Amino acid sequence: MSRIVKESLPAVPVHMAPDAGVFELAGTPPAWIWVHTCPTRNCSCRFGLVMATYAGREKLLERGASVHQAWESGSVYRKVAKELDDLIVFDIDIDTADVSLMENSSPMDVSAYPHIESIANRIDGEVLDAIGRLWYHGKGGLDPEQLMNGAAEISINHWKPGDMVAWVDVCNVRRDFYRIEDRLYEAFDCYCVLPDCTCAEVRVGFELAEQQTLQLAGDVLVHLSGELEFNPGSMSPQLLHQLWSAYQKRHPNYLARIVHRYPIMKSVGARCRAVPVVATPKIGRNEACPCGSGKKFKKCCGKG
Repeated sequence: MSRIVKESLPAVPVHMAPDAGVFELAGTPPAWIWVHTCPTRNCSCRFGLVMATYAGREKLLERGASVHQAWESGSVYRKVAKELDDLIVFDIDIDTADVSLMENSSPMDVSAYPHIESIANRIDGEVLDAIGRLWYHGKGGLDPEQLMNGAAEISINHWKPGDMVAWVDVCNVRRDFYRIEDRLYEAFDCYCVLPDCTCAEVRVGFELAEQQTLQLAGDVLVHLSGELEFNPGSMSPQLLHQLWSAYQKRHPNYLARIVHRYPIMKSVGARCRAVPVVATPKIGRNEACPCGSGKKFKKCCGKG
């Protein structure tokens, strides 16, 4: 992952324009959402509170104003949102796009809630990225893309010159997770950052995320011309195509997204620096797990 020093977050309440979290969703009928992310400075939760309506932008701003006022004042804005009976209200995980009811943080089967499903299915990757930026702004800081643009140097772990660089390694606005048959995979769009290289290729890799580690799965080589090459790697071709279908659904304009990022990553290349890999001592199976759980390593992260 990249290491860019973030600005200290202010201890005073953050004031944002009310429409900073208002988005019109693609598709029909017209639908609007107003998202509020956690304003607590040191909280790492990745949920956004979504209020939605088909009644138009002005109606949403009018009915959701009390929630925004509570958010700005540091009050229990989520409690206020629960009292709104004429808006569709739910939580969304910024990284996985999992939806949950405010009373329960566990992912829900949206098909059992058609009024929520109709909205959640229209929240695409572009909106999720915007919510990811909102998460940082709501805590009073700059988002990673702003930090990337202003950084004189970007240090990347486990990287050496000539390697491709993942967008998330230099601009971690949000991670791109997909849940397939109760297993979680992460997608990475990786770029050649050599300024003089004209390969015009981007590699979208999918990795299985388990026990805080990533296992190589497979990838799709995307040519800027639109041509695709599938490399299943250690996974089945069927699973790779399933993941690619999920990726296309979340990012319907994925080619435009990649084409936009390509020159940005080329400009980043000259500022990338490798972070030396420091060998970590081997942990004994009966020693305390370094994750802080209080369990022995063999009973926790060293399990299996």
